[in-house]
Amino acid sequence: MKKITGILVVLFLMICSMAAAARPEFKSDVSASQWLRVMDSNIEVRDKEGLILKVQWPVFSSKDTSHGHLISSLTKESEQIRSFFDKDIRESKELAAKGHRDVRNGRWLVYVELVRDDARVLSLLERSFHRDLAGERWGYTGLNYDAKTGKKLSSLDVFKLTKEQLADTLLERLTKKYGRKVLGDNPRRLLLARIKDDADMEFLPWVLTPNGVSFHFRTGDFNRGYVPLPIDISFRDEPELFHKKYMLSY
Repeated sequence: MKKITGILVVLFLMICSMAAAARPEFKSDVSASQWLRVMDSNIEVRDKEGLILKVQWPVFSSKDTSHGHLISSLTKESEQIRSFFDKDIRESKELAAKGHRDVRNGRWLVYVELVRDDARVLSLLERSFHRDLAGERWGYTGLNYDAKTGKKLSSLDVFKLTKEQLADTLLERLTKKYGRKVLGDNPRRLLLARIKDDADMEFLPWVLTPNGVSFHFRTGDFNRGYVPLPIDISFRDEPELFHKKYMLSY
């Protein structure tokens, strides 16, 4: 009887463990949207010695058929993350098979939070948590789209500024709020390199909010470390900086 009870307990713990593994460690939240849905998909890569790597990424869908362009753009974003993870999974498995124990118990977890969803803009803040031999760190990406066309937006679509003017505007605010020392040797050159005409979402961490634009820099974007360096530019305070198309009531 004790043996049977022990087996049942082990089975119960295994089931609980599998259920826990299926749940996302960080959960996407688009609950404020009337149409957008997101599922956090994940893969755990294991061998006989245990966990090698866990990855997680958002998969998007719609509650109706009226947002086809946006869903197409979001699907491409999701597929790009999955493609990147496929390469990371393959390399991690190869290293683990060669006996590199430092690659084990890794995490690369991506999830999204809804920032703005209206007739003009869909904006999501994509967060990523990465754990490996170098430790734990966070990253940020802004996913910003024209609500009608599904087109990826560049910061230059939103601001009525040249590339150089926007770099100077960001540098002025970063310096005023955090000081020059934390920004490294040549922050202006770095900012210029990240501002892209065709869509800079992958390089410049910004999102459109109901009140303006928020940038989610980290110290590691300029120098070393992962301390957040957020800055906000307000529609109300500086309307002359923005194209009216992406502003709300100001």
